[in-house]
Amino acid sequence: MAKDWSVGEGRRADPNPALTTAWAEPDWALMKSAAWIFVLSRLFFFEVASLAYMYLPQAWIEAPQGTLPPSGGLLYQIFSGLWVHWDGLWYLSIVTFGYHGRPTATAFFPLFPMAMKLLGGGVVGGMVVSLTAFLVALIFLSRLVTLELGPRVAWYTLLALAFFPTAFYLNAVYSEALFLALAAGSLYYLRKGRYWIAGPLGALATLVTIYGFLLLLPFLWHIWRREGFRVLKLAHALWMPAGLLSYMAFLFIRFGDPLVFQSAQSNWARHFEILVVTLYQAVISAYRAIPLFFNPHHLFALGTPSLGASNFFNLIFAIFAIVLAVVSFRLIPFYLWIYSIAALLIPLSYPAQGTPLMSMPRLILEAFPLFIGLGSIMARVPWTRAVYFVVAIPAGMLFTALFATAHWVA
Repeated sequence: MAKDWSVGEGRRADPNPALTTAWAEPDWALMKSAAWIFVLSRLFFFEVASLAYMYLPQAWIEAPQGTLPPSGGLLYQIFSGLWVHWDGLWYLSIVTFGYHGRPTATAFFPLFPMAMKLLGGGVVGGMVVSLTAFLVALIFLSRLVTLELGPRVAWYTLLALAFFPTAFYLNAVYSEALFLALAAGSLYYLRKGRYWIAGPLGALATLVTIYGFLLLLPFLWHIWRREGFRVLKLAHALWMPAGLLSYMAFLFIRFGDPLVFQSAQSNWARHFEILVVTLYQAVISAYRAIPLFFNPHHLFALGTPSLGASNFFNLIFAIFAIVLAVVSFRLIPFYLWIYSIAALLIPLSYPAQGTPLMSMPRLILEAFPLFIGLGSIMARVPWTRAVYFVVAIPAGMLFTALFATAHWVA
């Protein structure tokens, strides 16, 4: 008999009846569990960021001309000092100045700054969007994983994601949390067969980041496996191209180039490269960066921060993601796995000059079904839980401290 990829392999009797019963209750039980993980993880990152901001040396980011919004009051200064650096400055600038005359800004898709603007457009609005979206993402992800692999795997999936070393970005004025909410919701409703909800959510995810376009792959696979070659059903996969085309139409009207968001990547020296070449360059760069990473005076140096040390931990995160992707092949449903692989191939195939795997520690969050594979491993093999948190918690403290003090992480 052919394997049914529409459901996971782990749908067995849960060894913890109490946990199974709790998760079998209506949605409020799911929401309660997700809410606790949300609160504890966000408080952890907030506390670490606050202590780092108070006691560690601050870097100084020289933002490109025209990208900084006008400064605000005391609340703005406090939260911007903690949670608005690097890409966050671009999102704030889009809220304030729009895209007009600034083609580089088109690399940052419009839905996140639009959501910020609905909440006032400032730092606090951006953080409210991120925090609310992350809670929604945890709820949808818990529902999806419970459907596929059971409640125990869902529990560990949420824990692994919420305490991942770069999960502090889900507090910040960054678009990752909004994307996770829309993408997880889209895949959940896809799994439930409610395509008229799944499709529009996928289109909205595409307006947050180009990774949303990759949802086309699980849509095509899952609908084909479930519905066969029914054209009207398969047509729901067109929501993602429609979302991207709407942004491209706006760019054509504004800049005369529908692909200006792609050419804007040259500002970060990104270019297409064969995967093997990218990894080779990453290994060489990581080896040279070892002395920098283990030198705290370099990591937390005053002045303009250096990206050099990041080459070391970029490779570590990439190896972790690649190994997890290979192991997850037999642990998670195929439609989720193919999305994860596609999401990993983007940073692995578009390196930046001098920093081949730039932003890899953050971009793993875009390949979020990998955390379902990690949750499955943690549910099955008890010692992996201790290993994960022994590594993830200190690493999360380090990277949160770097980000809060305006040093480069991802």
